[in-house]
Amino acid sequence: MRGHDVGDAVDILGGARLARSLDQGATLPAQWYTSASVFERERDHIFRRCWQYVGLTEQLARPGDFFTAQLGEVPIVLTRPEDGQIRAFANVCRHRGALVVREECGNRKTLQCHYHAWTYNLDGSLRAAPAAKEQASFDARAFGLIPMHVETWGPFIFVNPDCEASPLSDTLGELPALVAATGLDLNGIRRRVRRIYDIAANWKVVIDNYLECGTLSLPCAA
Repeated sequence: MRGHDVGDAVDILGGARLARSLDQGATLPAQWYTSASVFERERDHIFRRCWQYVGLTEQLARPGDFFTAQLGEVPIVLTRPEDGQIRAFANVCRHRGALVVREECGNRKTLQCHYHAWTYNLDGSLRAAPAAKEQASFDARAFGLIPMHVETWGPFIFVNPDCEASPLSDTLGELPALVAATGLDLNGIRRRVRRIYDIAANWKVVIDNYLECGTLSLPCAA
């Protein structure tokens, strides 16, 4: 299917008419779910620049724990080194761009790329690179894994790939205070069941579905 061009996307994304439509309880315009240009703008402005939930702190309970995730097109790996600080990196080897960690999760002292055995510490620093000593100017300190911003709210871990990202608190706004006012102990939350499955649909269709509990959304006339 041929997607809309960037000009079409700008027309679709803007306008007081859309704002009024949403205020009246309508869904997003149909083009938002099918336009290739809209999807590209979403990848740029949402998945590459915004805080995204990636997992729970219980997945990194012990030093050496790691797990992998995906932020749009960007593979990431989260670790907990011996210092206890949660870290996030692009899961891409600095040598030839291969995935460093191919497992979903585990516990290790180091992360080693399967391609040419470049090995990284859990803090992202390069530990070893075969034949590196043959290059007199090679500086291992310049070839660590690319770090990403990572913060937590209660047991929830969020990552932002934007190097100029504002703090997570700017995104959460008054939500932490509202939750605290209910008396809910967020740190007491534990995962009971986890299911992973692929859905052949635009990501907003899935979000819309999970937001519908107790609400009414009307088809958009745009």
